[in-house]
Amino acid sequence: MKGQNIFTTSESQKIRNLIEEKVIASPNEQKAIRERIRNIGFYYSDFSPRKDGYTVSDFEKLINSKQITIIDDRAEF
Repeated sequence: MKGQNIFTTSESQKIRNLIEEKVIASPNEQKAIRERIRNIGFYYSDFSPRKDGYTVSDFEKLINSKQITIIDDRAEF
């Protein structure tokens, strides 16, 4: 795993916002947005071999399936 699978509430919201931006961005803009997502620690490739992109819905599915854990911002991990 290149990234992490535990995120704070605020990190998960930042990831959602960036994914929303990425989905509507041009290919050049998408590359920079993906880098910002990775800087938070989320690598979609850790969870899926798909290379056709991902959406907020895909991120939510990872949370709902417990592959990703969301913790309170005050918690330490």
